[in-house]
Amino acid sequence: MLLRVGELAKRTGVTVRALHHYDSIGLLRPSGRSEGGYRLYNRDDVARLHGIQTLRQMGVPLTEVAQLLDGGGSALSAILARQLSTLDQEIARAQALRERLSVMRLVLAGGGEPETDDWLASLAMMSTFERYFSVGELKLAFERWKQCAAEWPSLVQAIHAAMDRGVPPDAVDLQPLVQQWIDLAARWMDGDLEFLGRWGSMLREQPGLPLPAGMDLELLDYIDGAIRQRLGILAKYLSPEQQQLLHKTRPAWRALLARGERLMADGVPPQAPAARALARDWQALLDRTAGHDAAVGERLLAAYENEPLLQAGMAFTPALRHYVKQAAGA
Repeated sequence: MLLRVGELAKRTGVTVRALHHYDSIGLLRPSGRSEGGYRLYNRDDVARLHGIQTLRQMGVPLTEVAQLLDGGGSALSAILARQLSTLDQEIARAQALRERLSVMRLVLAGGGEPETDDWLASLAMMSTFERYFSVGELKLAFERWKQCAAEWPSLVQAIHAAMDRGVPPDAVDLQPLVQQWIDLAARWMDGDLEFLGRWGSMLREQPGLPLPAGMDLELLDYIDGAIRQRLGILAKYLSPEQQQLLHKTRPAWRALLARGERLMADGVPPQAPAARALARDWQALLDRTAGHDAAVGERLLAAYENEPLLQAGMAFTPALRHYVKQAAGA
């Protein structure tokens, strides 16, 4: 695949003037020319441009960029590693640079020799991501995604099936899947609703970005409508700040409720020390979720007691609630 200078400039965000300058100083010479004399760039040229832009963003002068890129025929990844090793001595600046390069490696994860479109896509994708998130946020997002990536495809498949059956977003029957989505998203982003909101905005405003795990914009709009229904009901009881606390503690609640289910399945009586410890931990987590405000805790309990839509798909079943109350009484 050969690109003319104008097309390369358009797809990478590098100006035509800069590409001409790189050619004139011998930093990036096109591999060929068309019959009409137009510059033509191949995959290796695009890879070299990727290296130039990465090193320039590190603050490396153009006079030194060529030396790094031509140093013994090293691969770009080795050049980046060597540059990182040097910059690590400048602690604050080096840390930010290392994080950005880590995100680049995650974006390009997959192995093999990247093709022209891979380099172009990675340059464009990083540029888009950085309009919405800091490098540190991106690094955290990609690292945490790996921890839960295997759980998304089956959930997405189940939601697609609900869409195909014509289940409306406000249906109670859909809420178990909505609850799974919320719990998984909360684990992915540590309950940060503001971050998840920005991620959703990015996907809608930048439709060219690839979506993972079989997702598409139609599915995102569908599940977003169902989540809005759930959050709208919750808003009758909790402020946005209080809802944020609830989402922050979702992983802890999931672990605690799983612990309670195991105790019940094993036949542990509510009077047993393990059950009483569960009740104490439950009360402590409720207190933390409510921001140590008893009135907020009461409203939270009332929401889940009174609202069928919130009860649907909730791991805290009536049987488990009764078990915890008995353990607390014991």
